[in-house]
Amino acid sequence: MFRLLEEAGFTRVRSAPVPGFRFRKESTQNSAEAFGVKAVMMTALKPDAE
Repeated sequence: MFRLLEEAGFTRVRSAPVPGFRFRKESTQNSAEAFGVKAVMMTALKPDAE
């Protein structure tokens, strides 16, 4: 994900886990937890339009 954003020209690409995030369906939440999936927020600076 980082590489895709950087290759598209975005800078200062960062990620942070979202505390307390829950999926709407319990079965989805259980599957995500079984695979160690966490909700992550991505931020980056948009490339300058030329």
